[in-house]
Amino acid sequence: MAAMRKSPRTYLTSEERRAEIIEAAFKCVKEVGYAKLTARKIAENPNISLGHITYNFKDMNEVLVETYRYTSKLLVAAVSDQRAKGFNSPHEQLKIFLGTFLNPNFLKRDFLRVRIDLWSAALASEDIMRTEISLYEHFRNELSEILRQIADERTKGHESIPFLVDSITATMDGLWLDWVRRKNIEAIENGLRACLLLVNCVLDTAPSKAAQGDALESG
Repeated sequence: MAAMRKSPRTYLTSEERRAEIIEAAFKCVKEVGYAKLTARKIAENPNISLGHITYNFKDMNEVLVETYRYTSKLLVAAVSDQRAKGFNSPHEQLKIFLGTFLNPNFLKRDFLRVRIDLWSAALASEDIMRTEISLYEHFRNELSEILRQIADERTKGHESIPFLVDSITATMDGLWLDWVRRKNIEAIENGLRACLLLVNCVLDTAPSKAAQGDALESG
């Protein structure tokens, strides 16, 4: 049987070619995992050759780093799109923000494989670790800002924001891993509800700024 010929290659800029290679790498990781990702595997794409990969990337570690960034951008873009659909109260923004990360599209087996595989890759690669930390910090900063807006509305609870960010972040990571094991959508919904309840309970019981001022004066 004759070998399948690759389709004629269209001229692309270096930036476009890199993006094409990263998209192909992303698909490969979904199919076979990062441990089996090779330049030859990526070059099975009809529009990509080994030469394209070696010309545009210094090594496969760089390909993996950019693949993680690509994965991260998908998550960030999805959150931004959902939050931009209309004006919502800060509390509703929080629900949208957390819910998007637990969207069914990001709970599919192939996407979860990419996320978990690249988490594993981060343990062996400082470059990938830095990229993972960057996404982590972006999540925490966005979450902190939404919580600050909620605290502003209630004029209290600002000092509890670091506690809430740490607690919600840990819960979200746990929900992802629990989903891998059990595929229980009710557990996802319960986890999301628990995060929202935690925010309400902590901020509702926090002393108001006026009460804090009175306490300082009396002390």
